[in-house]
This record gives sequence, structure tokens and C-alpha cells, in this order.
Amino acid sequence: MNDAQSTTLTNASTQTKSQDTTTTATKTSSQDDTVKLSEAGQAKLLYNQGKSVSLIASTLGTTAKEIDNDLGITLEKAIEKTLESTSKA
Repeated sequence: MNDAQSTTLTNASTQTKSQDTTTTATKTSSQDDTVKLSEAGQAKLLYNQGKSVSLIASTLGTTAKEIDNDLGITLEKAIEKTLESTSKA
């Protein structure tokens, strides 16, 4: 084996090790980027996606009253929202 072939093999080996390190670093960092939301956080996320309170309660295994509390929905606010939507129609 001459010097040129030896250098080529060494460079190829270095590139492979570099790629392995990059893959490992990527896998490690993606595992660290996990967030666990509270019930209130999940409820807000689903509500902002347009899900109904009853669907959210069913999905999270709780009551609609609990979801209303998590979202800060009171009877007065619900009545106002209903009146606004019916007056626009």
C-alpha cells in the first residue's frame, strides 16, 4: 500500500467516526427535548386547537367542570359567548 492509499483509508475512517458522533449527538439531543404537560396545559393546547370541552374531558379522563376550571371558563363567560354568537347569526 502506498502513502496515497493509506491517506485515503485514514480519511475515510475519520469521516465515518465523525458521522457516528454526529448521529449519536442528534439522538441524544432529541431525547432531551421532551416536555410533559400538566392536565391544564393539555386542556389549553387542545382547546386552542378547536376541541370542545366535552371532548377534552373525555380525552383526558376527567370532567367538563374540571376542564372549565383549567381553562378559566365561568358560567358568565359561557353565557356571554353564547349570546355573542347568536346575535351575529
